[in-house]
Amino acid sequence: MSTSRLLLCALLSLPACGVHSAVQQSQRYTSLGEYRRAFEVLDAARAEMLLAGDTPPAEFEAAFQAAQKRHLLERARWRIFSDREDAALADLAALLELEPEHAEAAQLRDRAIYKKAVKAVQEGDEFLLRKDLQGALAAYLRAEALLPGFEPAVDGSERVRVSLAGLTARAQSQFLEAVRKLPEFRFVEVRWHSEIALANEPDRADAEKLRQRARIEIAAKALQRGRECLAKDHFGAALVEFRNARKLDPSLPGIDEQIAQVERELDAGVRMEKAQVAMRSGRFDLAREHLGKAFEESTMSRGEISELMLQTRRREGEARYQAARDLEILGRKSEALAAFEALVKEWPEGVGDEKARVDGLRLDVESAAREWAAAEAAEQAGDAAAALLHYEAAMQFYAGWRDGAARIERLKAAIQAGGDGDAGWR
Repeated sequence: MSTSRLLLCALLSLPACGVHSAVQQSQRYTSLGEYRRAFEVLDAARAEMLLAGDTPPAEFEAAFQAAQKRHLLERARWRIFSDREDAALADLAALLELEPEHAEAAQLRDRAIYKKAVKAVQEGDEFLLRKDLQGALAAYLRAEALLPGFEPAVDGSERVRVSLAGLTARAQSQFLEAVRKLPEFRFVEVRWHSEIALANEPDRADAEKLRQRARIEIAAKALQRGRECLAKDHFGAALVEFRNARKLDPSLPGIDEQIAQVERELDAGVRMEKAQVAMRSGRFDLAREHLGKAFEESTMSRGEISELMLQTRRREGEARYQAARDLEILGRKSEALAAFEALVKEWPEGVGDEKARVDGLRLDVESAAREWAAAEAAEQAGDAAAALLHYEAAMQFYAGWRDGAARIERLKAAIQAGGDGDAGWR
């Protein structure tokens, strides 16, 4: 560790050095693909800070959340691979709680649900081979509940239906089963039983009425879940529910408009993410372009978009301030003055101490200019000593300005040689 690094750790509190060490250790584990250890290191450090009554720094919290999300994602992926779909879904639910629009988490969740549905269908096939129609039906319905419209589950249910169709008085029995499920609001089963009744007697209006009611009720539930997701800004989940509702009942009032609205909100969310990436890389014009389009598309996230617009402007102002400050540090005071003056004009609300810096830099530049003019006048008058004093004063105000160093050296040499300091300049 360098001397400056040791001095920094000495000046900072011990917990801060510990935090930095934990973050570095976590990053090493992450680079090795050991995401669980990368998270556990930060989790332990965070627990110690909270136990001590300290508030974790923002940078540490960002690293902690990133490590936590990577850990949950990788563990869920492994659990899916190990046929532990329920445990994987619990991890993915926790991850989506932290980041509702996490695309890869949503994909893994769909994969886990798909695997569960496949297993349920396989169970149904085994029951069907054993002629256990009730067990097969329960398994196929479970698969369809997990993945509505899942073709193998629908096919399995159809095979059960075909097997049941040959039974005596099956149509009436299934109709009665549908009626029994109705007061219990078990509409998936109501639909299934009514469809079996219709397969046996296609002209039964009472069974068709039950089937249509079941579809409408299932669609209404999907619509309600979609609206609940929308109220929580879970736009991806809302879109899935709304599309399921439209598939079951295309006549739902306003369903197409709701789907279009959610699609616009999702697109606005993508633009907001792109704007944040552009903002972090200093491409502020591109960030504003993305945010402007997002604001036009969204009706529910405009407050967040407005905050990002303000943040973009603030970050651009800070970047412009830092660029001007760098010029000042490099001794390019005229350029720094122009940059700070432009900043004051374009950011009247203020970014930092730019107004004070404008005053200080203007004083230095103007003073240097006066001394320079006095030095040149003294040289013209043949007073090398006076010219030297004025050039040195100018350099005090503005080090490195023009060719002041060369003129000072020339005048010193001329004075030492007994000359008038005028040779080689005119």
